[in-house]
Amino acid sequence: MKKRFQKIAALLLIGAMVGSLVTGCGGSNDTASTDTKSDDKTSADDTTADDDAEETKTSSESNGGAEVTLWHYFEHEAPDLEAVVEKYNQSQDKINITCTYVSREELMNQYTIGAVSGELPDIGMVDSPDMESYISLGVFEDITSDIEGWEDLEQFYEGPLSSCKDADGKYYGLPNNSNCLTLCCNMDVLNAAGIENPPTTWEEFEAACKATTNSADGVYGFAMSAIGTEEGTFQILPWIYSAGGNIDDLTSPEATKGVQFLADLVKNGYMSKEVVNWQQSEAYNAFCAGKAAMFESGTWQLADIDEKINGAFNYKYTLLPKDKEYASTIGGENFGVCTGTEYKAECVDFLKFLMNPENNADFTAAAAKLPVRKDAVPLKDLWTTDERYVVFNDAMNYARARGPHAQWPTLSEALYTATQQALLGDKSVEDALKEADSKIAPIVAEDPLPELSTGGGVAEDVKSAE
Repeated sequence: MKKRFQKIAALLLIGAMVGSLVTGCGGSNDTASTDTKSDDKTSADDTTADDDAEETKTSSESNGGAEVTLWHYFEHEAPDLEAVVEKYNQSQDKINITCTYVSREELMNQYTIGAVSGELPDIGMVDSPDMESYISLGVFEDITSDIEGWEDLEQFYEGPLSSCKDADGKYYGLPNNSNCLTLCCNMDVLNAAGIENPPTTWEEFEAACKATTNSADGVYGFAMSAIGTEEGTFQILPWIYSAGGNIDDLTSPEATKGVQFLADLVKNGYMSKEVVNWQQSEAYNAFCAGKAAMFESGTWQLADIDEKINGAFNYKYTLLPKDKEYASTIGGENFGVCTGTEYKAECVDFLKFLMNPENNADFTAAAAKLPVRKDAVPLKDLWTTDERYVVFNDAMNYARARGPHAQWPTLSEALYTATQQALLGDKSVEDALKEADSKIAPIVAEDPLPELSTGGGVAEDVKSAE
């Protein structure tokens, strides 16, 4: 009965979820990553996935194997994905994989339609927090038995890997890339305010916000995204996590403290009310323009931050400040084997190939992302010598996955709506969170969230999921 309820709920939620998919795993800005405006673009007409496929299908000489389709919404990273696919095609002749780019919204629509019609690709990509919703919808195959005993699972960060599981711990795919959030500081502004180093605690952070806010020049101490989409949830959650709270009990003192801290930043004038309308790209642009002393930054922004700042000031990355503990949120995409494929075993073999340490390192480095495997990190100097990436890799030890949960879109909407009400002063933090919790509590009572998974832990043996 529970499984049936989850599938019905997923069908009802899917339209709302597709409408809220403005972020590829947490961001939307003009950088070369999945967290870009181009990846958030939607179809201008009623094109179908087949129409998109005719225009964006990757063609190469077939190896003679059975034709297997792979759908994705990568745009800038498409050549890097296609390079791995071509390498795999040349390595064997059982299957020949063809990549097809489908705009993100259209791809999610096609999954929804395909769950009913049975017309799905063999392999599909999905944003990590949304995967369980599509699992519940019946889009992805259970591959637990296919990866049972695969020793490489021990190398995956537990946070990204957990997003590929259902509520029973069964696997439906593998994570492909990851990202998380840290704090980026304008050190010229901080130093001018008498602050030598980036803040590490909430107390230090609030003091730095106060010291660097200059209302006369329109400069705020801090900028973030609290927009009414998954982007907002992505950036709000670390503050709740750091205080010791979670989305499944928003009336707890810890969750209340996290949202209250953000509301007080706005109330005191250290952060603009406009953050409720800002995508992550807009907080990023404000920082690069010198209008914010600090901002909550994602991995993908490293691709062009130097170009945007153009030497105007010195900046430095650090972990998000902590209350009880350091915290961050995981983003990234997963690949799953779709229901109904005739080539399940072969598709799983490809996923293992795609996510082996060398290929994971090559792809994520090219895409300005983070590996999902610990053993991929030392394979690229980028992640060990660039101080910015060193900070992000450190943050992965504290970063938590969103969900996974079949009704994550509903949980997420309740959180960002309540936070917006609190930031704007429409409701007290307590009242806003109480109302949000009244929507969340019945859902998690029926289907509890799993224990919080951080990026730093390695995966347990797949046998534990049985």
